[in-house]
Amino acid sequence: MFDFSNIQGNILRGYGSFPHARFLYLAIHDERAARTLLQQLMDTGSVTPGQWSEKPDTTLNLALTFDGLRALGLPEESLATFPAEFREGMKVRADELGDVGKSSPRYWDEPWRTGRVHLLVMIYGKTEAALEAGCRNFRRLLPAGLEELGPEQSAESLRIEGETARREHFGFVDGVSNPDVDGVPREAGAARSQDIGNPDHSGKFRKIPLGEFILGYPGEGGDLAPMPLPNLLAHNSTYMVFRKLEQNVPLFRDYISKQAKSFARTIPGGLPDDKSAEEFLAAKMMGRWRDGSSLINHPHASAKDISNAFAYADDPAGARCPLGAHVRRTNPRDALGFGGKTMSRHRLIRRGITYGKYLPPGDRDEERRGLIFIAFNSGFDQFEFVQQLWINFGDEFEQGNDGDPIAGSREGSQMMIPGDEATGRRPFICFDIPRFVETKGGDYFFVPSLAALRLLASGRVHAS
Repeated sequence: MFDFSNIQGNILRGYGSFPHARFLYLAIHDERAARTLLQQLMDTGSVTPGQWSEKPDTTLNLALTFDGLRALGLPEESLATFPAEFREGMKVRADELGDVGKSSPRYWDEPWRTGRVHLLVMIYGKTEAALEAGCRNFRRLLPAGLEELGPEQSAESLRIEGETARREHFGFVDGVSNPDVDGVPREAGAARSQDIGNPDHSGKFRKIPLGEFILGYPGEGGDLAPMPLPNLLAHNSTYMVFRKLEQNVPLFRDYISKQAKSFARTIPGGLPDDKSAEEFLAAKMMGRWRDGSSLINHPHASAKDISNAFAYADDPAGARCPLGAHVRRTNPRDALGFGGKTMSRHRLIRRGITYGKYLPPGDRDEERRGLIFIAFNSGFDQFEFVQQLWINFGDEFEQGNDGDPIAGSREGSQMMIPGDEATGRRPFICFDIPRFVETKGGDYFFVPSLAALRLLASGRVHAS
């Protein structure tokens, strides 16, 4: 049994009830000053664990890049035991991740373009006022040997028509299929209870082993993910992918609108009265309706149903959910055969939050908006596999070199929407799909356990 209080918050349980967030970027110039700051934060109970007796108004969590661990004085024999992807960092691996063209690091926002982020401070608040107070309190503790790199990154859950909404900027309900992790009690609330694990041999779903996300525990197959040394530093720690993904909402809406008229002609008898061709086409590209309803369970109309107990094996040609749709690529369930075993090692826990204001339909502006993509895994090969082979290429989904229609890195991709013999709907091809999402920064981070933070603060890290 693992100790929830030794794992940082927002990993195994999300901060969905903290709609306001700010990300502060620090460079470490004096390792002693950095260790003193860590010790202060630990002594004052400022770092939020995965379990609390009373819900706080704000949370604070920490993550370090490889350069940050080195700046903190971690010995080389320990640094050498971290995975290669982490040692290189996201910027070096831009080509492998599809961060090319306008997503290239030379176009990233500061501080990612020229700065070297060492320590990421993630502060969430129940209210804007609580968040401000949390940031102010943290900055009071900053010693002279650490430099805050600007600009800070604000983020918050979308406000649509005055209500906080669990949606991303293209209008889709987000975060509805996070993995159900073995040993982690479900949170209260219907939304969370919809989480689901990996397919099992009987066509049902089972929870995913903790070791797929937290270091020091068995994963799929019963083995441990490679751990950096010493064990006290690694145990109950994890790795985090942090990406600033900018969404071009007008471009997405324009493309859908332009294609929808042709798409509508493939549907015999037309669409249901309450559905538009734009909605239907957007759902086909995403793999879910905007309200989160699965195309597998609800192929003809949305139903405000975010249940996750569905599979793709009974839809082999993609008549209901196209083979190349975004959610079918990023979580193929049993679509790739072998009872889902081919995808069971590539799950991620996602904790993204939007930035920028929601753009109402029909409006246009020059504001920037997008998603702070946050994902946890016990090895960066999990994230990179999904990004490289499932999002940026389509071979496994019979899509050749065509990428994900929503988040893929290729300009001018295409996507086949298969026909449906049951309804007589004819096939349709989306040609020349633009790149709707561009990368504007990010890096790979190590998220220490609370015990590991105390070890780092002590300065007594020895690999042996």
